[in-house]
Amino acid sequence: MDAEVLRQMLTERRAAISPEGLGLVRMDPRGRKSPGLTQAHMDHLLLRAPGTYGKLERGVLDNPAPEYLRDVAHTLGLTEQEWVVLYGYARGEQPPFPLADGSRTTTPRHWREMVTESPGVTYISDSLWNVHAYSRGFAALFPGRRVPHNTMHWMLFDESARTVTLLDWENRWGPVAVPQLRLALVRHKGDPVLQWLTDRCLADPLLSRWYRSVPSGHAHPDGAIRPWRHPEHGPGTVTMCVSELSGFPGLRQFQLTFRTDESAVREYPESDPRTHDPAGYYPPCVPAP
Repeated sequence: MDAEVLRQMLTERRAAISPEGLGLVRMDPRGRKSPGLTQAHMDHLLLRAPGTYGKLERGVLDNPAPEYLRDVAHTLGLTEQEWVVLYGYARGEQPPFPLADGSRTTTPRHWREMVTESPGVTYISDSLWNVHAYSRGFAALFPGRRVPHNTMHWMLFDESARTVTLLDWENRWGPVAVPQLRLALVRHKGDPVLQWLTDRCLADPLLSRWYRSVPSGHAHPDGAIRPWRHPEHGPGTVTMCVSELSGFPGLRQFQLTFRTDESAVREYPESDPRTHDPAGYYPPCVPAP
């Protein structure tokens, strides 16, 4: 925890919020109004014991719960980027969920522009698998270039996906997608979209068997290579690279590479930044022992 930066961030945001706007008034001992919310106001608004918020602001609140930090962020009107900063200062890690509900998560304009205009095969989705933006190359992966609104729904329930596009669906797609859905519902308990997907999953005899079984192996899509039938190029594989959007928890960018069965696989040697400086800008680096 970086106590000093955390204190400065929280006190500045408190001072910018008018108590009168929340139906609160503060008088100092000399009878003059003080600017902003007090620490006591924050405890009142957050329904916490007196002194709890003050401990957070001083950096002495031991391991503040993610849900408490989320409530603090909402009360102070933080943005998604500020939420990431607050959580990092308070707990030293990325937040486990976005500040906004998953169903209301929006993708920033610069990301939508970058993905839409990208010459590659890429798209952005949220924690509910809703597609927010995609490139022309991604649309070309689907028959008629009809991109699904929700990729999880499409993978699990679309008959064309199960029988035509997602090759070897019963072994390579369904059994690894279902555990991801189950884990997402644990992380976002009560989300109506995820609950609806889960109910449909449990109503399907095959999907429900995978849902109730213990998942084997690693189900995260990053680095996965799975068979895919391209509407123009025929059968092949897609390699997936997945990354989180910095400052926007819950949003992920997918980069895909499609190869036909006959495509030659190129080698991409790893470059060690400690010993390799192709531009020659810096003195030679000494490898760490």
